[in-house]
Amino acid sequence: MKEKTKIKLNDRLQKIPNTVKAAFISCFISGFVAHLFAFTNIIPNPDGISRVYDLQQMTVSGRWFLHYASAWNGYVQAPALIGFFSVLFVAIAASFAVCVLEIKKPVFAAFIGALMIVFPSVSFTFLFMFTASAYCFAIMLAVISVWLTKKYKSGFLAGSVLLACATGTYQAYISVGASLALIALILFVLDKDRKIKDILLLALRFIALLAMGLLLYAVILKIFLFAKDLTLIDYRGISSMGSASWFKDTILKIPSAYRKFLSYYFKVNGFAKYTTLFSVVINIAFLVLGLYSMIMNIILNKRHKAPEAIICLIVLLVFVPLAFNLTVLMGDASPIMRYSLVFSYIIVLALTDRTDKQIPQIALGAASILILIVSMQIGNLAYTAYATEHRAAESFATRLVERIETTPGYRSDMEVVIIGGFPKNVYHNEIEEFELIADPVAASVIPNTKHVYYYLNDWLNVTWKMPDESIMMEVSDSEEFKAMPLYPSDGSVVISGDRVIVRLSEAYTPKAAFEIQYENRR
Repeated sequence: MKEKTKIKLNDRLQKIPNTVKAAFISCFISGFVAHLFAFTNIIPNPDGISRVYDLQQMTVSGRWFLHYASAWNGYVQAPALIGFFSVLFVAIAASFAVCVLEIKKPVFAAFIGALMIVFPSVSFTFLFMFTASAYCFAIMLAVISVWLTKKYKSGFLAGSVLLACATGTYQAYISVGASLALIALILFVLDKDRKIKDILLLALRFIALLAMGLLLYAVILKIFLFAKDLTLIDYRGISSMGSASWFKDTILKIPSAYRKFLSYYFKVNGFAKYTTLFSVVINIAFLVLGLYSMIMNIILNKRHKAPEAIICLIVLLVFVPLAFNLTVLMGDASPIMRYSLVFSYIIVLALTDRTDKQIPQIALGAASILILIVSMQIGNLAYTAYATEHRAAESFATRLVERIETTPGYRSDMEVVIIGGFPKNVYHNEIEEFELIADPVAASVIPNTKHVYYYLNDWLNVTWKMPDESIMMEVSDSEEFKAMPLYPSDGSVVISGDRVIVRLSEAYTPKAAFEIQYENRR
């Protein structure tokens, strides 16, 4: 019985295409090589310090599925476990992606798998480790939704459900579905003897997938908001999502999507600070090889003799920057939202895979290896920079606690009122390369008052609770506080009655409406 089961299993494994195996294995191995530091260390950021354990109830941000997508790691910020699931989900996504694109050469499938997990956006996602596995799960759902739509005539029905869940995990991943569908359609147009009717039918299925996915996402969001008696958070325009003004603003952002697309790949320190002259040269090589491979596909498949196919191809290519950089329309301000830009490399691999010219294939292989190395460097530079900031924050926080507890007259039952985040010079260092990742101050661990308390409570196990807003404002407006110097000067920590007052900044900044909404999320 065992022998028969083993034979059946071996038969099934042998039936899996080599390209799928190559994509999965390459992605899995590359993921652990590139992100091992993140999986074996905790690197908190301003969001992460309040998410040691968090149920990820983010309906107020439109992410109604995030709670369910985060269940894999039990809502605990456990890097090794989250890392395993994250790499597994992206490896599965890579396997389906090479099927969608009908990749024939295992080496190109391996490059696609590696790129999908090593791309810098993934590294920035792991800086938000508490939610990384959910986001990678969303990537997988988005890719499978496209696979279903292409493989089955009515596959867009099931695909739209998966795409809605991916979007409900993080809105940015609608762009993964749009980008992969667009590449699949471009390759379909380039296939020999494809009729315009077949092209339009596939295009309509993909359009139905995206439209139904977004509609389903919106309907389910409305249901969640109604059931929980919530309103969307007033942050980055989320609360106006779907309104006339939102549509107008979105349309006005379209030109910037094209500009930032070009800036990301071809401008040093452009849309991404980590774009260097070296990476620009590699990106130009990808562009040249991609154009060459596209022309070769057109000639080899005689598509230049089908004017309707060329017109379709031109129209689709015009939409490439917009689809790949779709998150700009969402008010993109974070590198984790730019994952779909990885498809700019994948489309070149897919086009070259369909040619039999050895020199371009070898050149593209070399360019792929270089961009993988660059991506690994960027990711680990990010991990090092943020880990350095965390050590600085931890050192500062430890000294602050000691200063408060050794203040004459201090008692453990006193109310501790700390006004302000940690000063900018806490994160100062002489390493200019860290600035390629982000502004060290903007990416600081403890920028605001609330973050001070998050860090003390959840990371240093100091049980001082943040006082109510009214108390914070009362202390900040008092003459006693205004007369105090900034920490760490003498007099920056004082005892006033049964209260300890610490002045880290000039005044208290009241919480914004969205911050209060966030605290009441459920």
